[in-house]
Amino acid sequence: MPAQIIKARARYFVAVEGESEQSFIKWLQDLSRKRLHVHLDSVPLGGGGFKSMLQKAVRLHERHRRIAGPYQDRFLMVDRDRAEQGDWSIEKLRHEAAKYKITVCVQSPNHEGLLLRMMGGMEHDIPDAASAEKRLKSRWPNYQKPVNAHALGRQFSLDDLLRVASVDSDLEALLKKIGLMGEL
Repeated sequence: MPAQIIKARARYFVAVEGESEQSFIKWLQDLSRKRLHVHLDSVPLGGGGFKSMLQKAVRLHERHRRIAGPYQDRFLMVDRDRAEQGDWSIEKLRHEAAKYKITVCVQSPNHEGLLLRMMGGMEHDIPDAASAEKRLKSRWPNYQKPVNAHALGRQFSLDDLLRVASVDSDLEALLKKIGLMGEL
């Protein structure tokens, strides 16, 4: 009997702001598991400004790459509202991240706003950052920050995710690169 060849998973490095985003990536991993042969290596950065998050992402990517081997692609997931508080604009972050071949995925206006947009019929509604969590809780009363991957799986489907990605180019690019949407 010939030995069975097991195809290696395509590995992706995803640096995220915090625990909620890490759970979101774990949920994407769960969605992918049924359809794709990929692994999403999610690494929380603990917040900060765009510059410091990119620097941490570069260091952590290098450390993980040395231990586990090369990645198919690299991403940095950040909240749009950080640009209002911070050191760099989103354009500057994208420019600097490109030097390290890192694709920036911006959540608009923040993670809670992205989740709100995943609610039925809400994909075009980008709330202001100050009201995003309150509006999300009005539609999802049991929401607690940081939400875990299982709660996301009970609340949302792949269709919800794809509906938002159809109007959000950053989310669309991430999903296409990992294979959850049609090819780039």
